[in-house]
Amino acid sequence: MREDGVRSVGHPAEPTVGGACPLCSACRLEWFRFGLLHCAGCGLVVNPALFRLGAGQELNEEAFGEGWEPETSCWVHWFQIWKNRRYLRTIRQFAQGGRLLGVGVGSGRFLGQARAAGFEVMGCDLSPALCRRVEERIGVPAHCGSVDGLPRASFGVVAMHHVLEHVEDPVGFLRSVRDLLVPGGIVHIAVPNVGCWEARSPGWNCYVPYHLTYFDRETLAHAARDAGLVPLWDGTHESFSTWFRTMVRLILKVGPNEAPQISASMIGRVPAWRSLIEHPIAWRWSWPERSPGPCAGCRGRWAGAMNC
Repeated sequence: MREDGVRSVGHPAEPTVGGACPLCSACRLEWFRFGLLHCAGCGLVVNPALFRLGAGQELNEEAFGEGWEPETSCWVHWFQIWKNRRYLRTIRQFAQGGRLLGVGVGSGRFLGQARAAGFEVMGCDLSPALCRRVEERIGVPAHCGSVDGLPRASFGVVAMHHVLEHVEDPVGFLRSVRDLLVPGGIVHIAVPNVGCWEARSPGWNCYVPYHLTYFDRETLAHAARDAGLVPLWDGTHESFSTWFRTMVRLILKVGPNEAPQISASMIGRVPAWRSLIEHPIAWRWSWPERSPGPCAGCRGRWAGAMNC
């Protein structure tokens, strides 16, 4: 173990440069599995690349740059529609309309469906290519830049779907998002669930190099509480296709923290068997957890959905 608390993880070409947990600041990071670290203080699972200066921006730009095609098949297209309907059902338990910000625009499909459901929508992303795509294809305005560049107390809903695991400071990021909410507004968060059984396999499709942190129910709630958010609901969702893709990745020997090199063609399609590897779906079970009301000093509330 190094003096800063980080164990060697077998990546000599990418040495870590720090050892404090980004969630609880403890310097008690221990070997986990598949080259990842585990905080003995709070349980957060961390990619050692997190401690390499500028790694978050570098990895995300490499993965989601100009050549990235978010909808690589008709199957993925319909999966996104079904998944977004599920997200919107949860959001509409707490907000029936108003201004909604989507942080991390992806294909823009969620924003389009939220607009059809009666929300006044806007996107936010660091990628100029993704912002341009959403504005041109979906017709939704997108702020290209950090959430810190948006006006405070402007949105009733902030939706963050598979974004939090990409950021280097999850609590600080959630605090910035909280400041965008009007009083009583909600943040809807979706992240991969490292507590699911598929995560014990090296073929789990959420083990990719640009995921810097991995949450379970407890660590996600920890991050939200530390950011001043009050819990409203949390649940997890899984489907047959999750373990199916885990098996496919094992057969194809796609290792953890390895992203298969998939290039979209001119019409935005790749072989269907390859697209199965990259796009998680999940079953569902949920357990509602409602707070008696916003706490003193808390601007917003949060609802979380965890995908295996």
